[in-house]
Amino acid sequence: MEEEERMASWHLVGPDGRIFSGGAGFVPLGRLLPGGRPLATLPARFPRAAERAYRLVADHRTGLGRLVTRGAAARARRRIENRR
Repeated sequence: MEEEERMASWHLVGPDGRIFSGGAGFVPLGRLLPGGRPLATLPARFPRAAERAYRLVADHRTGLGRLVTRGAAARARRRIENRR
């Protein structure tokens, strides 16, 4: 995958090696997460809406990121560091 394509979206590589990007990744991600199967049904049924929702959030992530408190960000960083 070229860098420009890789940086344009988030990507999920499934257990079988298939790559899903943007809103198309919601269904396989939901199927992989514990208890996520029910959440995977909506994007499976409405894939264009899932892609639009992904783009809406992705295009506004800077503004949405401002809503995350410093404490929540610090906890997330610690959890990520502890998993390394």
